[in-house]
Amino acid sequence: MSRSLLRLVNFPLEAANALLRWAWGNELLPRHQAPLPVVSVGNIAMGGTGKTPLVVALAATLLARGARPAILTRGYRRQGKAPLVLRGDPQGRFREAGDEPSLLARMLPQVPVVVDANRFRGAGTALALGATHLLLDDGFQHHRLARQLDLVVVRAADPLGRLSPRREGPWALWAASRVVAVGEPEEQETAAACLRRYHPLPPFPAALRAVGWIREGQRQELQALGGQRVFAFAGIANPERFFRLLSQLGAQLVGTARFADHHAFSPAELAGILTQADRHRALPITTAKDHVRLPQTVADRVAFLEVALVPLAGSFADLLVPLG
Repeated sequence: MSRSLLRLVNFPLEAANALLRWAWGNELLPRHQAPLPVVSVGNIAMGGTGKTPLVVALAATLLARGARPAILTRGYRRQGKAPLVLRGDPQGRFREAGDEPSLLARMLPQVPVVVDANRFRGAGTALALGATHLLLDDGFQHHRLARQLDLVVVRAADPLGRLSPRREGPWALWAASRVVAVGEPEEQETAAACLRRYHPLPPFPAALRAVGWIREGQRQELQALGGQRVFAFAGIANPERFFRLLSQLGAQLVGTARFADHHAFSPAELAGILTQADRHRALPITTAKDHVRLPQTVADRVAFLEVALVPLAGSFADLLVPLG
């Protein structure tokens, strides 16, 4: 999509969010205070920035400090409406809870994931569960719940979201406590230069790294991917990045299949993927977020890659310093 067309597509949503930000900033609309510290993690562009890995990293940092974090999310595109709490691997519940909440619950079994479109009510649920801190997933455009920290994640390769559908323009970054730029070291300097106009603090640099892969329920070393024949499929914002990562890890891609972000795989699509993999004598492999959307009978036959966000300077605790 050309930049001019993107600007045309983005304008209505950007304008609406700018108006809402102005209204809440001028106290024309009520904002609710939760009785525990709230850290919001969000973005201005849609999808693929590294928001979920940052939530995981912050939760792990809080756990290491002896805190009891809970994650609050609305459950994007979930079919269920009732509030629910996930603990541990919720395989098979993604339609009810959403794929990202399901992934967060799997990756952080000791952290309750509260799925509730009413964020203030969800904060009360988290407090009742004994939480000391609340991580508000995808919260930058959600103003009703006050927060002590507003962290915004951007792609270092496109920090202003000029190449993606966008919820808000870069001027909204002034409202962030800190901008986290996710990308390779060589991209960070350019990202910092672009963001200097929109935020007084330098962006916090971080990168996504593969940390392992799971096959038949067993964790494997990354080296074991070297030379492995794989048929890769993904329904995320940027499937090509996943395929490139597999190649960089030494896997031999014999075929790939791309789907839209948050895609709900049909039985026919999954049967086709498994048939293709068998035909090429290859291992079917996908992302961790896609894997939680698979029925158990298929999930047992499909490997998935685990990635984590790592700081390129400092530590994630630096982002939490304002909390004390």
